[in-house]
Amino acid sequence: FYGLSTADGTSYKAIALLHGRDVLATTLLQTCIRFRDRSQSCQFCAIEQSLEDGRTVVRKTPAQVAEVAEAAVRLDGVRQLVMTTGTPNSDDRGARLMAETAAAVKAKVAIPIQGQCEPPDDPIWYQRMKEAGIDSLGMHLEVVEPEVRRRILPGKAELTLERYYEAFEQAVAVFGRGQVSTYLLAGLGDSAESLIACSQRLIEIGVYPFVVPFVPIAGTPLQHHPAPSTDFMVGVYGAVAALLRASDISAEAMAAGCAKCGACSALSLFETAPDPKA
Repeated sequence: FYGLSTADGTSYKAIALLHGRDVLATTLLQTCIRFRDRSQSCQFCAIEQSLEDGRTVVRKTPAQVAEVAEAAVRLDGVRQLVMTTGTPNSDDRGARLMAETAAAVKAKVAIPIQGQCEPPDDPIWYQRMKEAGIDSLGMHLEVVEPEVRRRILPGKAELTLERYYEAFEQAVAVFGRGQVSTYLLAGLGDSAESLIACSQRLIEIGVYPFVVPFVPIAGTPLQHHPAPSTDFMVGVYGAVAALLRASDISAEAMAAGCAKCGACSALSLFETAPDPKA
């Protein structure tokens, strides 16, 4: 589908990209209220780089995403759609964009969709997103220790961990256990113990903790920050996978999303491997 363009001449690959083997992914709004102020922005974020390089457009319309999704399913065997967004200056935190786009996509092609946004102020948006056609939801913590959150996510850290846990409970009540997930970026300062303890609480709520090794991106404040060691990742993967095996949630059972794709993390491999203690 990369060879096609919309009627107005916009390349399909400026609207959505292939992630992993069979996942279509798009960033609906390629800007964020915090990005231009590095004292507030997530220090690993490069959301506007592709925009500045002319490789994408600032906002993808629901009709554009639906058109590309239909072509990607028909031509490239895509099996799920992941939609994320930069955070707009609105109380819904991007949920409205998610809902409008999901409805347009589902009207054109039957494909499982994960939406990703920050917790909206009003929990009614979880129901609205679900009714619009979003099958699973991602709300991403990234890091968990208070000092690390203040350093890595200075603006986003204003939403406390407890606020996130409250939001996760509200979202699980709508989407169901195992259909809500969160990114945990390992290697940015959180201890293995903190990541594992957070994962345990998330699993108890019904949230899939998608543990991913941090990978530095050129042009960001963390471009020279080292990636975590293999030993560190194996230890965290093993412990979190054991918690998942003992639970009723799994990457495979998720309708759509990054955890189901698994291309950015080895967690699902540990999750399905035989338990060495068994």
